[in-house]
Amino acid sequence: MRTTRSSGAVLAALTAVILGITGCGGGNSGANAPSKAESTAVATAAGTEGSTNPDTSTFRKLKVYTVGNFPQNDTKAVVDEINKYLKEKINAEIDFQGLPWSSWAEKMALAYQSGEQVDLTFAPNWADFANNVAKGAFLPLDELLDKYGQGIKETLDPRFFDGGKVDGKIYAIPTNKEIGESHTIMFRKDLIDKYGFDVNSIETLEDLEPWLETIKQKEPAIAPIWLSGSGSDTLGYFDKTRESMKENFRYELVAGAPAGIVLDTKTDKMVISSMESDTAIYRMKLYGDWFAKGYINKDAATTKTSTEDAFKAGKTWMKFGSDKPDSDKEDSIATGIELVKLKGNEPEISTASVSNSMMAIGRTSVDPERTMMLLNLLHTDPVLVNLIDFGVEGRQYVKVEGKENFIKLPDGIATRADTGWAPGIEWMFGNQTLTYLWEGESADKWEKFKAYNESAHKVKSFGFNFNTDPVKTQVSVVSNIIKEFRPLLETGSLGVDKVLTEYNNKLKANGIEDIRAEVQKQYDAWKANQPK
Repeated sequence: MRTTRSSGAVLAALTAVILGITGCGGGNSGANAPSKAESTAVATAAGTEGSTNPDTSTFRKLKVYTVGNFPQNDTKAVVDEINKYLKEKINAEIDFQGLPWSSWAEKMALAYQSGEQVDLTFAPNWADFANNVAKGAFLPLDELLDKYGQGIKETLDPRFFDGGKVDGKIYAIPTNKEIGESHTIMFRKDLIDKYGFDVNSIETLEDLEPWLETIKQKEPAIAPIWLSGSGSDTLGYFDKTRESMKENFRYELVAGAPAGIVLDTKTDKMVISSMESDTAIYRMKLYGDWFAKGYINKDAATTKTSTEDAFKAGKTWMKFGSDKPDSDKEDSIATGIELVKLKGNEPEISTASVSNSMMAIGRTSVDPERTMMLLNLLHTDPVLVNLIDFGVEGRQYVKVEGKENFIKLPDGIATRADTGWAPGIEWMFGNQTLTYLWEGESADKWEKFKAYNESAHKVKSFGFNFNTDPVKTQVSVVSNIIKEFRPLLETGSLGVDKVLTEYNNKLKANGIEDIRAEVQKQYDAWKANQPK
C-alpha cells in the first residue's frame, strides 16, 4: 500500500495490502528435493543459526499465525510437508493458523488479550503493531536475533530493521523484499489492445478519464473502476493526481498515527488532511465527480466484494497492485489474465514501507529460541521458503526442464487457483529473493529488485513511529470515525461536500486536535535526536 507522500493514500486506514495470488484445488503428493544450489544455501543457513549450539532435543509444536486467502483446500498436505522438513531441521513442527482477511484482525486481538499461545505471527506496522508492543503482545528480539538469527542479520538490508523497532528495541523482523514502495493500477491487456490505449500516455489519474468513458460506453457489463469502500481498495494506490504532482507529493502519512494526520513536508507540521490538505480534498471531489459519471460501481461504499475478487469474476477490467519489478507478470500468472500496468512513482522508503510485512514472536510463545530458529530458516533456507510460498513440488507446481530456478503449473492446471495452495503470502514470509520464478517471469527479477531497492529514497519522517498511548482514547474514537466515513469519501458516494463537512465536524468533536498535538510533540522530539 502506498503510505508516503500520497494525498489519496492519506484517506486509507492502512488496513490491508494488495494481494496478488489466490487459490484452491489438488494434485499428487511428493516432497521437494533440493537442488545443488538449494542444498548449499541450506547448509549455510544451518551454520548461521548461532554459535551457541542450541539445544533442540525437546520437540516443539509452534503456533504460527498469518493472514491470506484462507481457507485453502490443500493446507494439510502442504503443512505436512513443511513439518517433515522442520522436524529434521530443528525438531519442531508448526500448528499453522491461516486466517482470512475478514476475521484476522479481530481474532488476533482476541488471541493477544486472552493469552493464547502465539509463537510466530504476522505483525505489520499497519495492524496496530506499536500498540500491540505497548500492550506487551510481542517479545523484544535483539538477544534472540544475536543468538539464533545470524542468517537474518547477514541477509537482510540493515535499513529494514528500523521497521521493527520501538523505543530502540527490535520487536519484529521485516520480510526481505522491496524496501521502498510505489503502487499502480493494472488493466486487462485484451481491452487495452482492443481500444488502442497506451499505458505510457498516463501521467496522472485524470488522464484515465477518456479510458473510463470508453469502457462505460462500450463494455457496459463491467465497471470502469471497482472500489470496495468497506475494504482496502482505493484509487490512492495511483497517487499521481495533477494537484499532488503540482505540490510535489507534499504530504506524508505518519506511521502509527490515524490516517487523517499527515506531515506537511514543506512546513514540517502535522496537519489534518481532510481539513487542511488541498490535494486530499481535491482527490475526494474527483472521486465524487467520477462516481456521478458512473465510472465507479454504484455499490462501492457497501460492497464486500474486493477489487481483486471483482476482477477475477469479470465485473471490472482493473485491479490495484505494486509497481515493483515484474508485478504485472506475477499478477498475470496468479489470475490467469494478462495484465499491463501504469508507471508509478519512484519507490520511497518510509517507516511503513520497511514495516508493512513483519513477523513477531508472541510473549506467550512456548519456546522463543526455537521460534527464532524457525524465523532464521525462513530467511535463509530456500526449501522451506518455497514450500510455504508455493506448496509441494509435483502437486502445486513442477520444475521447468533445463531451468533450475523456474517453475510452472502442472499439466492440466489453468491457474494457481486450481492447485489447492495459493494463499498469497509470498510477501510475508522470510526472504523473498530465495523463491522460485514462475515461467514467464524475468530471469533477472531479483537483480531488478536490487536495483529497485537501491533507487528508493527515504521520506522525511523515516524512522519515526507514533506512540498512541498518551491519546489512546481519542485515537480509538477517531479511528472508528475514519472507518465510518472512509467508504463514502474514498468512493465519492452521497455528495462529497456534505459528507466531508459532517466528517470534519465529528473529528473536531472527538479529539483530532489532541492527537495532532501529540504527534507533533513526539515528532519534534524524535527530530531533535536525529543526526544533523
